[in-house]
Amino acid sequence: MSPPIIKIPQKTMQIMVNDQLLQLSSPLTLQQLLKEINQPDKGVALAVNRQIISRNRWSAHTLLEGDEITLIKATAGG
Repeated sequence: MSPPIIKIPQKTMQIMVNDQLLQLSSPLTLQQLLKEINQPDKGVALAVNRQIISRNRWSAHTLLEGDEITLIKATAGG
C-alpha cells in the first residue's frame, strides 16, 4: 500500500507594483517579474522600496514578501 500523499498548502507572496497588489506563488527576480506581467524591459526603470536597481542587477535581485516595486516607463514627447 502506498503512503498517503500529504498536500502542503501553497504559500503566496505579496508585493506591490505601482500601488497594485500582486500575489506570487514563488519568489521572482525583477527580470522574471517583468516577464510575468508582460512588461518589455526596454525603456523602463525599476525601484524596489524606493531604491533604483541597476538593469544589470535585475536578474539577480530576488523580490521579498512586502516589497514595493515602482516601474517607471520612459515616454516620448516634447
